Amino acid sequence: MRALTSRTERQGESDHSTVWTFRVERYDEAGDRISLIPVEMRGYRFEGAIHDGDWVRAGGRTKGGTLHVNRLENLTTGASVRAKGIPKPVMVIACVMIALIAAFIAWNFYGIVFEAPDVPSDYPSDFP
Repeated sequence: MRALTSRTERQGESDHSTVWTFRVERYDEAGDRISLIPVEMRGYRFEGAIHDGDWVRAGGRTKGGTLHVNRLENLTTGASVRAKGIPKPVMVIACVMIALIAAFIAWNFYGIVFEAPDVPSDYPSDFP
């Protein structure tokens, strides 16, 4: 593994993700390099570490010539490296808040459109 870079990308006003990009060299059984594979890992945070020169094993899906992975094994250190998403409790709270806001808006919309306005009891009934 070589040419490790790390950058932060904004997603919205306050959300961000970290992107690691690097290249993995593939070798044949004779020890000759046969290919250089660009790799990308994206996550809210990472568990584990990799450094230039580490030997890694990674699997994922290829998109546009780049291997996209969520986890890999650092063969040099024996560590497992994982890209972590937004914690599940945070996602659940965000979904509940969005649902409550949508319900409040729908309730108000229903009240405006389908409810009859209150008419005072002293309002003349013969009004044209």
